[in-house]
Amino acid sequence: MYDIRLVKYFLAFILIFISLAGFAQDTLSREDWTPYFESNLPTRFLYLKMEGPFQYNISSSSEIPEIGNGSAEITGNRTVTARLKFPILNKQRVKLAGGFRYVNEQFYFEDIKPGDYPMYVGLNDRNLRRLGFDMKGLFHLRDNHSIVMQTSWSLAGDFHIHDDKYFSFGDLLKSSLAIGYATRKDRHTYYAFGAYFGYTFGDPAIYPVINYCKRFSNGIGLDLLLPQGFKAWKQLNKNFYVICDAEISGTSYTVRVNNTVLSEMESIQLRQSTVDATAGIIAQINKWVGLEAKFGYSNNINFNVTESNFKIGSTLLKPDTDYLIKSKVSGAPYGSISLFLSVPKDLMSHYID
Repeated sequence: MYDIRLVKYFLAFILIFISLAGFAQDTLSREDWTPYFESNLPTRFLYLKMEGPFQYNISSSSEIPEIGNGSAEITGNRTVTARLKFPILNKQRVKLAGGFRYVNEQFYFEDIKPGDYPMYVGLNDRNLRRLGFDMKGLFHLRDNHSIVMQTSWSLAGDFHIHDDKYFSFGDLLKSSLAIGYATRKDRHTYYAFGAYFGYTFGDPAIYPVINYCKRFSNGIGLDLLLPQGFKAWKQLNKNFYVICDAEISGTSYTVRVNNTVLSEMESIQLRQSTVDATAGIIAQINKWVGLEAKFGYSNNINFNVTESNFKIGSTLLKPDTDYLIKSKVSGAPYGSISLFLSVPKDLMSHYID
């Protein structure tokens, strides 16, 4: 898997190098090739978001006899996200933007059967964190074509092991990379296709992606990012939108589960992925401040545990499957609310132009 990452990053570097070397000397202005539309949703350079599904059930199984099977209720799964976005470079043919992100997620287990089931006991009321950096880039080729790139690097897991011991930087580091070829067909249509490597489905994987954006004259907008999801909205007035979307998102946390049979391992990976379908509103409170609220349904497609380092000489036999523990999780109602700061459109137009 690590070799696949190296190949992926190498190919991405070659593509970007070719793109930069092949810039044509056409006379198109930036607004003719960048994916910017007048009817876009409000921008967000700083936001705070709280989200999560409501109560749901989980049942787990393992081929390791010392772990066995278990079940529980997850009475709460709260995630808080704080994110800051900022421009890095705004040249005629190269645009770069970056961002910092902090995520804190917690699970609350009740009615655990058996009462000492290691995954539930170890993760209950645990602060699982993600601290990372994102970067997006647009590299103009010629006419209305460009190369788009997005990468993220984050430390993900329970940073603290026990007492004064912490995981190393390498144990916690997770990364993703997307790169594609993009075309702005006209001022209302934009599409791109490429490849993505990351943890969208919980496990690290590489797969093709298609991005399609369309703006209609009646205030309706559509963004497709397949296979990850879609977003559609209707602008009712200058400051109010109704929105519906569906999204697959995932992550991998590095954790150590102490005081259980899993404590024999240096660390384990919680591989988690959900698909969320929601509808909601976006309200621009004033030129700078906005609010988004959504409600819908969430379903887990991956909630499994695998080992990071299976210790030689461990009394636990390594299972024949890729996972130490596999889980089935029921769906549940889902809600989110976020408060954000937005760049006024007149200022954004000045920046783009």
